[in-house]
Amino acid sequence: MPRLPLGDAWAGECTAGGAWEPAEAVQRETCNCGYARGRCAHFPEDAAADAVRFSMGSEGRLIYILEKDHAPLEHGEVGEAEMREPLASLARAFRESYGRTTAGLAVASGGAG
Repeated sequence: MPRLPLGDAWAGECTAGGAWEPAEAVQRETCNCGYARGRCAHFPEDAAADAVRFSMGSEGRLIYILEKDHAPLEHGEVGEAEMREPLASLARAFRESYGRTTAGLAVASGGAG
């Protein structure tokens, strides 16, 4: 399985093209990986981006990169107050996964978690 852009596999209701809950296999293989255009009937044809990636920068700054055709389309720092959906929800999911991952690394190395 490829690296998951949000850090973990996530499940739940999809709001792309109308609210519905994809099967677990669809979520794992399509929804959680990005680049669902052409692979998912619910992916909006007029969507500007194909995928979003996140990276934790210095001093806890969360950076997002929207991609189209595997190239950067837009990037910036996540500021919770002005974030639009679904970017805001995806950023919250990434932060949660990142927090679990870094806490686990600190415990595994003997550091404080």
